[in-house]
Amino acid sequence: MSTIALKYTTHEGITKLVPLDTIRLIRPMTDEDKARAKDSLKEKKGIDIDAARVNVRIEFGDKSSKLVQESLDALREQGIALVNLGSDRYVPATNITGAEAFTKEDAERLKGEEYTLKQTFRSKVDTRAGTVLSSATPVQIMDRRAKAMEAVPANSNNKKPMAKPA
Repeated sequence: MSTIALKYTTHEGITKLVPLDTIRLIRPMTDEDKARAKDSLKEKKGIDIDAARVNVRIEFGDKSSKLVQESLDALREQGIALVNLGSDRYVPATNITGAEAFTKEDAERLKGEEYTLKQTFRSKVDTRAGTVLSSATPVQIMDRRAKAMEAVPANSNNKKPMAKPA
């Protein structure tokens, strides 16, 4: 049985459980990211957070996001196979449904829609929670997905099954 949900603790200390297929991206937060998030939440919503307590931002398919206390490694310890799309952007492996080349035409179309592309993207990764751009090639994405899926035990809690006493 594969893991189908992710358990995390919000910056407020509330523990939540969400279906994996609602997660679009997981990003570890740098000190700069934490400071920016703290300032933004204080200014826009009047929320004062302890930036030292947050480690990861989870973005969902509806483009909402949550600041999370667990580290990337702690999320992996739950049996979540994560695929690095490049630039420290991760997607649950089970969410990836396909990958295709990101073309110059795709980039031009996005620029026409007033998007600013800050890096070179090589692929569009289809996930259950939407499309994400990646600096890795489609083949690299699918190879990383396969390796991530193989690395997680079938019982998905990263612990070896214990034999029943005789």
